[in-house]
Amino acid sequence: MSLKSMTPLTTSTQEPSDLVKASPSLMELWESGQIPHAELERRALGAQRLKELYSSDPYYARRAEKDPDYWHGFYASRINS
Repeated sequence: MSLKSMTPLTTSTQEPSDLVKASPSLMELWESGQIPHAELERRALGAQRLKELYSSDPYYARRAEKDPDYWHGFYASRINS
């Protein structure tokens, strides 16, 4: 395996936003460099939007209490499409 193949796909000098930092899975993706910074920010904003829409529903609130990455997973499921 060459060193080039071990290099992350993207390198970003930008710091992630607080929304990205709040998501363990998004931070893992950011640290690996596998996804562009703009895409991570888009996913974080999408998850935040779903949190604002659904967090008052007890069904979703209970799930979110158990999983700090719940809203990101919910967004990634594209259930909102």
